[in-house]
Amino acid sequence: MSTTDPKAMAKSVFNGGALERFVVASTWLNLLFAVQVIAGLSFAYATGETGHRITLFLIPFIWSTASVWVVWHTQPSPAQRRFRILAAVVVAAYLLVLFYLSGLLQSSTPLMEQITGPNGIGITWGRSLGWSPVLMYTGEWIALTIVPYQAIGLAALAYLVYDALLELARSTIGGVIGAAACPACVGPVLAPLLAGGASGSSLVLVVGRYGYEIATVLFLVAITILYHRRRLHRLYASVR
Repeated sequence: MSTTDPKAMAKSVFNGGALERFVVASTWLNLLFAVQVIAGLSFAYATGETGHRITLFLIPFIWSTASVWVVWHTQPSPAQRRFRILAAVVVAAYLLVLFYLSGLLQSSTPLMEQITGPNGIGITWGRSLGWSPVLMYTGEWIALTIVPYQAIGLAALAYLVYDALLELARSTIGGVIGAAACPACVGPVLAPLLAGGASGSSLVLVVGRYGYEIATVLFLVAITILYHRRRLHRLYASVR
């Protein structure tokens, strides 16, 4: 009868530490989410604002937890300075588009000016944590509404796209231009479009009551594709 080496068994079980890293990562992920939920419950107890249903209460914490996690674990690919500048410009434009489609960035209106007052800056509360506090800015031409969880989520998407652009730019400048056709880069637009922000897009009216939940699913799919794009590419190459 052959003997089994306990160390070899442990190495096999953990697959070189992969399972251990997964357990540690899951623990930190759950801890981050739990801290936010506790903070949200404390805020709700103090203000009486819990949201109309439990999913609306939890959505901001899902977005922010996923966003913080992927940004923390994403190290932008090394690239030449000109490529970094070009990628930053493209991502800045991409982020503006996301803000506009989500309703966070819009043209200035008299109603917004009434809320922000003469200094052009205002803060509104009145909703559960993550949905508020909402920072509002009104200029002569544009109005900006910062809903905390949406701003964090869109910034995380832009950061992942920036990393993807730098990865493509390492080989050729054509890769950066070609990223416009990348589903993982264009797909995230659907999430803020459904999320709606302050303006309430027409798609939210179409999907009805659960537009924010659907937007959350799309958001999670988008950042998953962007974050795991290398693995997905290798998987696709292996089965092709």
